[in-house]
Amino acid sequence: MKNNKLYFIFLFLSLILSACNGEKEIEKWPEKGNYYDPSKSITFESLTPDWGRINESFIIKGNFPTDYKKIKVYFADKEAVLVNCDGRELFGLIPKQSPGFNEVTLEIDGQKYTSSNAKFKYYQTQSVKTVVGKFDDNQFVEGALDQARLKQVSDIVTVGGQKSDNLIVVAGGWDDRTYFVSLDDKMMVRLINIGYMGSVAVDNSGDKICIMPRNGGAVYTATRADGWTLNSLGLTVPFQGDCQGALAYAEDNRYVYAMSGDGLIEIDLEGKSYTKLFDKSQYPAFDGLNTTQWRHYLTYSKYDKCFFASYPDNNGILKIWKDDSNKWQVERYAGFQPGWLSTAFGDRLTDAVLKQPSGMAVNSAGELYVCCKSSHCVVKIKGRLVSLVAGTPDKSGKVNGFPTDAYFDNPMCIAIDSEENFFIGEENSRVVRKMTIE
Repeated sequence: MKNNKLYFIFLFLSLILSACNGEKEIEKWPEKGNYYDPSKSITFESLTPDWGRINESFIIKGNFPTDYKKIKVYFADKEAVLVNCDGRELFGLIPKQSPGFNEVTLEIDGQKYTSSNAKFKYYQTQSVKTVVGKFDDNQFVEGALDQARLKQVSDIVTVGGQKSDNLIVVAGGWDDRTYFVSLDDKMMVRLINIGYMGSVAVDNSGDKICIMPRNGGAVYTATRADGWTLNSLGLTVPFQGDCQGALAYAEDNRYVYAMSGDGLIEIDLEGKSYTKLFDKSQYPAFDGLNTTQWRHYLTYSKYDKCFFASYPDNNGILKIWKDDSNKWQVERYAGFQPGWLSTAFGDRLTDAVLKQPSGMAVNSAGELYVCCKSSHCVVKIKGRLVSLVAGTPDKSGKVNGFPTDAYFDNPMCIAIDSEENFFIGEENSRVVRKMTIE
């Protein structure tokens, strides 16, 4: 018995020594297995978990090819992002979808597969959380996202990424800088800065931006393929007033639009030319407005085929569109009540008090989301009705959580991503926050 014990001790020590000497290599990162059996039918056996929220992980078990790029998974009609597959387990992230029970479908080469064990109960998420910066930390720090710091954020867009959308951020006021925020890689890097940038707009592909200095004039573009390097278009556009937020694409990526102090300008990015579409003097809706104010924002609604232009100093929003005879029309759309009144909701023109409406974004349902800077809240305009979405009206603060329990401090700009999450930049909080409203 004693000899047997000595033998096993000697064997154990020999294995350790041989591993240390490199004779036995320990594989730290084993290659992904391939357990697909092509001799058997493709199967969809089960889904785990059977309930959850957006961006949580799921696993589908069955028999299917390992090339997950050729596989699609739908929760109802919403496609999931897939991240890995070994032939018997398919891994992905839960997409945003309608609440309640939804059928899950696996699609390979146009053939659809379902399972009796693949009913999924979706729970909606509503939250506000910080994604860039730290409350009240007024400095610029680049690098890892958990260490990155910002000064006031005045404009923001979402752009294409690998796993999720990323951000382009204009920050700092007069100490202006433009940043690329990679939510994929959890990094923030400064883009080549040319002058004081005031407004940035992203095209319909999400892979190209147009950007202008705060006083208008020069036009710059950047693309995802070129690492978001800013390049001059070689075009100068006469611009009245400040161009902070007053830039937007519409239907055609060839053109970008700027709301100058004296009218709407169409910029032809391919022809490197511009056209003034109308003069403000043609429309009574502009009467009494300070159209050359420091900040005024422009956005486009694909749902209503129109522009919205906000004028914070006048507490109102204009609607701009072409009628059936191809003529431009302008009307007062929301607000325009005195700023000394308390924030109020209800009918967008007769009841609503919007205090310094600034950045705007439109979702796929045509709902207009507006940052009301001096109200310290975000509102939604749907039809005639204005309602509170996030923040505590007329009370500033720096608190995350459930949207209507959160506190903002001068929210100025807002962008929407492909999953219809919102990103909000603030003047005084020194952060960018992500708002999920389902």
